[in-house]
Amino acid sequence: MPIFYVILIFTTLSCHHTKNVSKSSKTTTTAPSSAQSPIQNFQKADEKAEALLKQLNQNIITFNELAIKLKTKINSSEINQSFTTNIRWKKNEKIWLSMSIIGIEGARVLITKDSIKIMDKINNRYILKPISYISQKALVHLSFSDIESILLGQLFFTDTTKAKYVENVTNITINADGLRYLTNIVFDKITKNPTSIFITDKQNEQTIEAQYTNYQQQLGKQFPMDRELKMKSDSRFFEMSAKIQNIEIKQNLEYPFSINPSYKFE
Repeated sequence: MPIFYVILIFTTLSCHHTKNVSKSSKTTTTAPSSAQSPIQNFQKADEKAEALLKQLNQNIITFNELAIKLKTKINSSEINQSFTTNIRWKKNEKIWLSMSIIGIEGARVLITKDSIKIMDKINNRYILKPISYISQKALVHLSFSDIESILLGQLFFTDTTKAKYVENVTNITINADGLRYLTNIVFDKITKNPTSIFITDKQNEQTIEAQYTNYQQQLGKQFPMDRELKMKSDSRFFEMSAKIQNIEIKQNLEYPFSINPSYKFE
């Protein structure tokens, strides 16, 4: 289980952001401030758009500690793998992840406001990096608070403050055409829940498509239990499906992270 994909899956678990990978060179590009809420990211076209975006903000699960279990399958030009992920999350402090294949733990990750620790049990190594390491891999600037918001599915990255609200026969869309990104968000017309997001990086000819289905009432909020993500760039592709099996508010969770002294430090 390459560590890169552990990070990529984690940071794209509940959201949709464009990987700013240049064809000629790989550089990190800072995205618009993703600490903003969806309703702040767009200049509303009318009261209907404002009400729709406000509903997204209100549909955020509130908690101190949270436990999540999900089944994940990834398929890409480099890897084809299924595994189970357990997440323990202390709001505003730390996020702990354990990835297992056929019941055997392969990697453990601990993310805090200033660092990321990775225990690679398959290759017997321990990786300690600043939080910026995730930005280096995802190629989009991400703070700890951004990552928390991403897990809750509350971010819509765009590089424009203008958006167009359209009410169609079967759905509602919000479209944003910025200098670099073309973003299309589709909402269910009845529930007003986001069902899909399409992002085109016009500069690098990359596309991202995310689908959100199986909305269930979780902790008093509507939450998409099934997600699919597809990324394409030239001949490279990445596809992920994630099915959340359980999500619970907890108290006094443990976040074990003891390093085997024989592990190689990186």
